[in-house]
Amino acid sequence: MASTELASDVYALPCGDDGTTALSTPVVVSVLASLLERHIARNERDQAAAADGEAARRARAFDSGTVLDMSLHAFLERFSRYAHVSPQVYVVAYAYLDRLRRGDGVRVVSANAQRLLTTAILVASKFVEDRNYKNSYFAAVGGLTAAELSSLELDFLFLMQFRLNVSVSVFQSYCRHLEREVSYGGGYQVERCLKKALVCSGEAQAQQRQAASAAAQ
Repeated sequence: MASTELASDVYALPCGDDGTTALSTPVVVSVLASLLERHIARNERDQAAAADGEAARRARAFDSGTVLDMSLHAFLERFSRYAHVSPQVYVVAYAYLDRLRRGDGVRVVSANAQRLLTTAILVASKFVEDRNYKNSYFAAVGGLTAAELSSLELDFLFLMQFRLNVSVSVFQSYCRHLEREVSYGGGYQVERCLKKALVCSGEAQAQQRQAASAAAQ
């Protein structure tokens, strides 16, 4: 695939204006699927004995014991195609998964991929987007029941300790990380223009102080 195609695909919408014409899937789906497939392979090789405690109990809620009956790419694409999930949501969802890995050691494996990815995308979509589909719709796209997804969302929030904010600088660092997954000499760029300002309170206050200082000079 040419670098120009990689650069432009990320801006493609999943459907046409009438909601019927399917267009190109954002390339971030392919990049993230490839990255997660490698994570899953490594995590399953290095899988340690289950820990105890509240966090471990909530993490085990995502273990379904079943494996997706489709490729990871096809599964992630469903959220772009049917729930109109933007490229930014995928980036934020990946940031959440990385936080869980670093914090409570929750890692994506075949047995929890369906539940964990569906929940991460749902929570990220609620954080990034101004308007969202209901949990029941996301559940249907992810192959879960509405009650199941609502319960998993609560477990996910507790595992995240309700720290869902992603600053602009952190968001951009994950964009660069995903871009490095494509060896096309920088031809692929994740869209970094968010609909909602992903600025943590501390960063926002610092920016306000800088603006006030500049205005006073």
